[in-house]
Parts: sequence; C-alpha cells; structure tokens
Amino acid sequence: MRVLLLPGWYLPEGGQFVRHQALSLREQGVDVHILANVTLGWHKYKWKGFDFAAYALFPFFTEEDGIPVLRSFTRPIPCATVLNIRLWARRTLRMYDMYVRRFGQPDLIHAHSATWAAYAAALIRKKYGIPYVLTEHRGMFGCKSDYSAGFFRTEFESFFREGFSSADCIIPVSDQLIPKIKTYCDHEVPFCVISNMVDTDFFRPSLHKKENDTVEFVSVNGFYHEKGYDILLSAWDMLCDRRKNVRLTIVGENFDTSDFKRLWDSCRYKDTVTFTGELSREGVRSNLQRADAFVISSRVEAEPVAVLEAMAMGLPVVASEVVPEYELPVFCGIRVPVENPIAFADALNQMADSFRQYDSHSIRSHTVGIASKANVTAQLMDVYTRICGN
Repeated sequence: MRVLLLPGWYLPEGGQFVRHQALSLREQGVDVHILANVTLGWHKYKWKGFDFAAYALFPFFTEEDGIPVLRSFTRPIPCATVLNIRLWARRTLRMYDMYVRRFGQPDLIHAHSATWAAYAAALIRKKYGIPYVLTEHRGMFGCKSDYSAGFFRTEFESFFREGFSSADCIIPVSDQLIPKIKTYCDHEVPFCVISNMVDTDFFRPSLHKKENDTVEFVSVNGFYHEKGYDILLSAWDMLCDRRKNVRLTIVGENFDTSDFKRLWDSCRYKDTVTFTGELSREGVRSNLQRADAFVISSRVEAEPVAVLEAMAMGLPVVASEVVPEYELPVFCGIRVPVENPIAFADALNQMADSFRQYDSHSIRSHTVGIASKANVTAQLMDVYTRICGN
C-alpha cells in the first residue's frame, strides 16, 4: 500500500505531527510519501534577507528520515485570501502531476486539514480518481468560542464543501468537530474519530518526587491570541492574590512581541512566572517532569498535543472547555468555561489544593489508550485497508 500524505501546512511551519505519522506508518510496512506545499508568510519571512537557497520557490524532491518528500515553498499575495487558496491548490495539483511522473499513482491520499489540503485533494480526485481521507485538526470547527466564528467566512464555504464532501472518510481528532463539519457535507460521509499521536514511550512520568511545598504549573504553547494567554495571566494574578506557594513556567515562542509586552506590563506577579522560550522535546519533557500540573487557556483547540504529552507523563490538567471531554475526563483534570479568567483562577486554586489526589497512572493509561503510536497507527491502518479494499 502506498499512501501520499498531503498536509495543509508542514515543516518548518508546523506539521511535525505529519512527520511522526509518516514514520509510524512506515514501521507498519506502508510505503509513505509526503507532498508539502509550504506557505511562508510575509510577517515572518520578509523579502529583505530572504534565504532563497533554504526556501526554494519551486518544487524539489528530497528524502527526510527515509521518507520521500516533494516539497515547495510558496509566498502568498497580500490581501488576496481567496485567490491565494486557489493558487495554492492549483500549485499543489501541479506538484501532484510532478509526483506521479516520478512515482506513479498512490493507492490513497491522506490530506491533513480542510485549510486547504482537502480542497486540493478533491481536485486530485476529480482529475485522477484517487480516493482520499481527511484528518481535521482545526479547533475552529468545535465552535466553542465567539472567536471561532470569525474563521467561517462566506467565501470559504465552497472550499470547505468540496473538500469535506469528496472525502472517502473524515477523521476528526475530536468528536466535538463533527457537527460543524457535517454542515459542509452535501451527502453522507463516513466519520472516524482518531486522536492525535503522542510518543508515550518518550513522555513518561518522572520517578523523582519533589519535596518542597511550591506548586509548579507549566504551560507549553506559543504566544498567539487563540492560546488565551491574556486569560491565563489574568487568572494567575487572581490566584497569586490568594496564595504565595505557586509558580508558573511557560514554554513556547513569540513572547518577544509588542503585543505580549503590553500584556506583560499589566501583570502584577511577574516574579512567579518563568519563560523558557521554545525548547526541544527533551526540554519540554524536562519542564513537564518538574511540574505538578499543566495549564492551557485556549480559545480554540481541537485536541491539543501539548495536553496529551503532559497527560502521558501523568500530570493533571486545568483547561478551557475547548479541550474535549474525551481527551480530558474528570479524573484527569478540570475543564472551565472559555474566556473566563475568574473561573480559570478558581480552577487553578482547586488544582493547587488537590493535584496530589489525581492518580498519575490512570491519567497516563487513559492517554496511552487514545493517543499512543501503536493505537493511532492501528486505527489509521484499518481505515486505509477498508478504503483501498473497496
């Protein structure tokens, strides 16, 4: 079986999960290839000093960790969102033609995200008749906050409708995405909820038990509006008004922006918060090992991998309700209403009192059951086999 992974975004602009999935499938004997048309935004990749050698603006074949990859880098046209979607999809289709000339047709395409890999996969299906499955990662389809509504612009509807309706199977990472996705399906499309994948062998509970009385919280997310750091830091100030034995470590990128500086200036307990910057996964694991609980205050999520990594290490979690209940049941932590700093502060205070009462073995077992490499890969193989068998 040869499967072509088609991500809506990929390295260096995220998409590490696609690489992990490819490696896991290859271990099971699947011939996995990747087609990655990577968009480089103007804010981060300016023309001045742009490294054309590192980011070639034409397709090229390479091999990464033994996986054949057809990669290209794309620059969007400013203020032309719909045109950029069409251009991205057409370029992806041309890349697919180039791929076919080298390798022939795959048995199956696995697209990642309706923005906009599903639309490109639908165009490929229309031209070549190749079946495709679609994993949807976008938390906006959960519709858990007012912020999510801004993603569903009228001009996007036709792209969503074609991408979802043409799929042989839709694989949301959370069941809370299904109702909204169904509104874009012109006919009945099979759904199969499959979790994101976590390396549960790497992320394991620490055997070391700390002896001090300070309660250590940790968050692993970059500074972006959807991650809700304004909510978290406001709640943190309220928590520190109540108790002095708490510390917060924040792991992630983008905390050097003017937007964050304005937020940080308003915080009153700066000495209780530590920023590490972006870390390797070894660095992330080290900070999780030192923590007593994990926190995430997002406005939009589907099924955050950072939460799964923390839970694989046995940590209880305080999260906003965008984190689905099946990922975070009550014996694994506390879910609070979205965009509610007061409720979040109350939950942090409750966790500081009760984190030792959570059973780390139960939390880890739950996470292994839904997100381990072996279980996720087995579910994907079952979907692939059914579709290719048909």
